[in-house]
Amino acid sequence: MRLFSLYVDYAASAYARWAAGTITKLAGPRWRFSTEMWNLDALSASEPIRKMITGDAAEADVLLIAASSLDQRETKLIEWLNSLAEWQPGRPAHGLLVGLFGDEENRSRELEWTVAQFTGCARQMGRELVVQWMEWEAMNEAAWLTKRVEPLLVRKQSGCSKAFQPETAAGVG
Repeated sequence: MRLFSLYVDYAASAYARWAAGTITKLAGPRWRFSTEMWNLDALSASEPIRKMITGDAAEADVLLIAASSLDQRETKLIEWLNSLAEWQPGRPAHGLLVGLFGDEENRSRELEWTVAQFTGCARQMGRELVVQWMEWEAMNEAAWLTKRVEPLLVRKQSGCSKAFQPETAAGVG
């Protein structure tokens, strides 16, 4: 199971860590996890770094994007998300795009625009979109996340078991 997190601002990194930890716990010990977490600014470092980050994000089963403040439009983020659609992921099942936005004190002016952009990006990438406002209740009650992660685990398990059927494995028989 591959999990990739990108946070827009430092405060949002706590939401991304919480969600990644919650997903890992939901999956339990039978799943091996590969997790990465990057700051949005890392996409500006260099072209090789950007390509590596983008490739890893495209291959992830769960793509978490966290932003505690959306007082302005994050066009750089949306452009990057749109670029992920060009990658051909090797996942056997469609993944999740999880948008974690805001916090207790920060009601965003650009939430509606951001959700509309995420909806289009999720459609292009063939991912199920999950959007959650990050407030105290959301971080203390993970039912909203469980409801979306459990079906992903079933899809992924089904895809993995089909990929390793004896009659389809190379060199068998």
